[in-house]
Amino acid sequence: MRLRCSSLQACAPDRLAAELSRPVLLCRIAWPLLTFTPVDPPVLEERWTTKPYVFALRLGGRLGLGEHTIEPRTPTRPDEVWHDAGHSDLVHVWDHRVDLAEFYGMTRYTDVVEVRAGALTPVAWLFAQVFYRHRQRRLNRLVARGLLERREPAAL
Repeated sequence: MRLRCSSLQACAPDRLAAELSRPVLLCRIAWPLLTFTPVDPPVLEERWTTKPYVFALRLGGRLGLGEHTIEPRTPTRPDEVWHDAGHSDLVHVWDHRVDLAEFYGMTRYTDVVEVRAGALTPVAWLFAQVFYRHRQRRLNRLVARGLLERREPAAL
């Protein structure tokens, strides 16, 4: 099943693209709904590269959901800045793309996700709906506070 979720972000597309290349941003915008703890490699790198990254995944920081592998790929479409051919113990395909486009001085941020989990696909798809809206709200808060510009650590 596929989903598409968009929001407007009050920053330039190139600035947002630069931040999306940092693994720490994933952890910040997923929290507290999901926590990603690095397993392999055991420490987050400064930038994503095109190799598999294995994370221990927890719902609400408590309920273990097994391991999730993020496999960044080289973007192939004009507005695409992120492509993850991910998968986990529960979800066989978690293919996530991010498209960014300039929109009247702001950035239209779009998550495009394909989820396949056998009989659990409808549940995984419903969870993805909640998760990607949560991520976009968290990202919007970071942008609104200017934290993508200052590069200061701050709790949300």
